[in-house]
Amino acid sequence: MSQKHKDKVEKQFTRTAEAFAEFAVRDSAEVTAEKVQFAKPQPDAVVLDVACGPGAFVLALAPKVQFACGIDLTAEMLRRARAFQVEKEVANASFSRGEADQLSYPDASFDLVSCQMALHHMPKPELALREMVRVMKPEGRLLLIDTLGPESDSKFDLHNQIEIVRDPSHTLSLRLTTFLSLLDKLKLEMVSQAIKRRRRSFNHWMLRAGLAPGDRRYQEARKLLEESVQGDRAGFSPQVEQDDIQIVHNEGMFLLARRADG
Repeated sequence: MSQKHKDKVEKQFTRTAEAFAEFAVRDSAEVTAEKVQFAKPQPDAVVLDVACGPGAFVLALAPKVQFACGIDLTAEMLRRARAFQVEKEVANASFSRGEADQLSYPDASFDLVSCQMALHHMPKPELALREMVRVMKPEGRLLLIDTLGPESDSKFDLHNQIEIVRDPSHTLSLRLTTFLSLLDKLKLEMVSQAIKRRRRSFNHWMLRAGLAPGDRRYQEARKLLEESVQGDRAGFSPQVEQDDIQIVHNEGMFLLARRADG
């Protein structure tokens, strides 16, 4: 990741840390529990969560494993993760600063490596994925969870345009077909797969990015989304509800292992 894009990511998530932590940690306990169950954690496992944000997944996973580590690029996110750890009284976890495409761990260090809702912020996600595979033990597992862009070219372009207006650190929400092709290139095989339709409020989605209705980017994203309603031209399945719009993100959940020829 270039320094310019790192700065963009850090600026965005430092500015939105409070709102992001509020909506990502406090309001999603059921979704977090669902992801923990999907990961199939083992009691003797040592886990690494890449781009851990405010630490919700690490701290939910920790009671079920030997030790859980979280790394993130943004210092303010790590500060909130450590505060949340103290609040939850979780001893077998740690948080440190790190970059997804340059992991500071030896080969084959972890039984489970996870990365959630972060690949769409990476200009070259393959580089980060190769690093995650490198630090995963030979019989380990890789958990990837991320939003998926529409397969249609026209919907794909507008979908990602709206995402970038909302959050300039966004690069691309990959299509499912692109995602699967990349995983095959990395010689990974599917252990479990699920596609979830996550319905959410547009206004809350904006707040999570630190945007209020009076902000220019809020207004621009809202205008683009409203113009896309007829025919669902951006792939968000929007439904107007008074002063809000309900939207849907398609979210891919993939639990992976190395192929026999990997």
